[in-house]
Amino acid sequence: MKERARLSSGNMLLLELLFALIFFSLTLAVTLSVFGNAYVLSREAEGRDLAVAEANDVAEIIRSAKTVQEINELLEMKGLSADSGGKYLMDYGDGRYSMVLTETVQGRLFTGEISCYKKADADSSEETPVYELTVEHAIRGAE
Repeated sequence: MKERARLSSGNMLLLELLFALIFFSLTLAVTLSVFGNAYVLSREAEGRDLAVAEANDVAEIIRSAKTVQEINELLEMKGLSADSGGKYLMDYGDGRYSMVLTETVQGRLFTGEISCYKKADADSSEETPVYELTVEHAIRGAE
């Protein structure tokens, strides 16, 4: 007669430990994935919040001024550097984000297009749009 090989109680314990180890490894992988995704979402939300705050600061500067000259002076005091062609540029958030303000004046209507971008890295010129805001303000007179 042939004897059947049976698992001893020691082997059963090792098999049970192996299954427990596999189960907890999978659980750990899923948990780390969830926390990793939560971290990424948190960083994106931080970028949007910072963009909204910076864009609103610039919008309030534009709304508070009475002339184009005053707007330009206040924007430079805020840290936006003037570019040729009616654009202002500024880096914020430790250099991870940039803002572009494009201004146009038609008669007494000053319009500012504020765009905030996230840089791929500090040295890269590749940018992803984060937030955009248009501000219109009546001024005393075009200078």
